[in-house]
Amino acid sequence: MPRLATTRRTAALAAAVGLALATAGCGTGTEQTASGSTPSGSTASGSTASGSPEPSAAVTGGPTELPTFDPSSAVATYAQGFPADLFPMPEDATLLASSAQPAPTSEGAKKAKAVAMTQVTLNLSSSRKTDQVIKQAKQILTAQGFKQISAPDSSGLTAQTAFLRITKGKSGEVQESLVVGVLDDGDRRLCSISGTVRTP
Repeated sequence: MPRLATTRRTAALAAAVGLALATAGCGTGTEQTASGSTPSGSTASGSTASGSPEPSAAVTGGPTELPTFDPSSAVATYAQGFPADLFPMPEDATLLASSAQPAPTSEGAKKAKAVAMTQVTLNLSSSRKTDQVIKQAKQILTAQGFKQISAPDSSGLTAQTAFLRITKGKSGEVQESLVVGVLDDGDRRLCSISGTVRTP
């Protein structure tokens, strides 16, 4: 992956976490909204027609970079529209911020009444080691029906992996994908889970 994309991805995660910590420090105890740009490194994923080949990597079903924050973000809580049961927060982790917004839908998908999809991002911090954070994320997501798949280049991050869930319905095959990236800043591990999932 080009160095520019790597730098942007790492900066996005660092900026997101910094914003979350700064706002959470206000101590209001209420949900707050963080403004920013819309995700520049994410790609929409939606339902596909039956018989589509199953992708072997996250590049075919979700973002290859960690998205930046947008106006639909929320600090220290699940954003409106975020499926909270997708990734229940572990007791030893701290929820920093999250976001959820409708994934773009093509005209063809609209006419075919495709399943609505949502682009999501979840940022958390953990005192666990990097491999333990990845293992914990795997346990949570595989329990939700996701399968671990090959991930994009993790340069710039300490570790990265990806997950895919495929379901079939009346409108065809639905692919949901998530990329899990971990950045070790020395004192803790910062984890971002981002991708496209079925709208709850």
